[in-house]
Amino acid sequence: MHINDGIFNLINPVTNGVSFPDVAVLSVTWAITIPFLVFAWKKTKSLGNHTLTATLSISSALVFVAQLINFPVVGGTTVHVLGATLLAMILGPFAAMLSMTIVLLMQAFFFADGGLLAFGANTLNMAVIGGLSFFFVKFFAGKSVDGSRLAISVFAASWVASILTALATGFEVGFSSTFINGGGIALTVPSMVGIYAMEGLVEAVVTTALVTSLVRLQPRFMVGLDMLRGGKW
Repeated sequence: MHINDGIFNLINPVTNGVSFPDVAVLSVTWAITIPFLVFAWKKTKSLGNHTLTATLSISSALVFVAQLINFPVVGGTTVHVLGATLLAMILGPFAAMLSMTIVLLMQAFFFADGGLLAFGANTLNMAVIGGLSFFFVKFFAGKSVDGSRLAISVFAASWVASILTALATGFEVGFSSTFINGGGIALTVPSMVGIYAMEGLVEAVVTTALVTSLVRLQPRFMVGLDMLRGGKW
C-alpha cells in the first residue's frame, strides 16, 4: 500500500508555486508519525531484551521479502501483503512499529518502492497503524488470549488494520494535488477500501495461521503474546 513518488509534490508543476494540499498532507502525516516512533523507540529500548533485537531483525527481513510482491492499484499506490499484525504479535506493538519503519526505509532507498517524500505517510499507514493492531487483538480477545479466541481476535485485528490502512491511504492520496481536482477522496477512498476489504481477508487468514502456529511451536519468541498475557510492557 505504498504511496510512490509523484503523488505528492512540494512545488506545483503547473503553477510553479507551493503545492499547499501536498504540503498539508505531508506535514500532518509527519506530525503524527514522529511522536509515535519516538515513543516506540523508548518503549522498545526500555525492554532491554536481546532476544527481541534478534527477532526484530529476522521478522523485518521476512516482511521485507513478502512486501516485494506488489500490484499497482489507484493512482501510484500499490497493493501487497502488509504483515503488520504478524509483526505486532511477534514483537509487540512498539517494536513492530520500528520493524515496519525499517522495512519501509529499505524499500524506499534501495527499491524505490514508496516515495521518500511520502515516507511519513507510508510509515503512518503501515508502521503506526500496523503496530496499533496489537491493541485491536487485545480488545477482541479480552481476558482470553489462548485457543480459538486468540485466533478469531488476530483474524479480526488483521482485517481491521488493513481497512484502516487503506482508509488512511485513500484520504491522503485523495487530498493530494494529483487527485483533489480529479475525484478526490470520493474516488480514492472507496477504491482503496474496496481493494483491501478483499486483500485484508487473505492477509487475515495467513496472519492467523502463522500466529497460531508460532504460539503452538515457538511461544517463547512471541513478545506480543507475552504482553497480552500480562508480561512486561
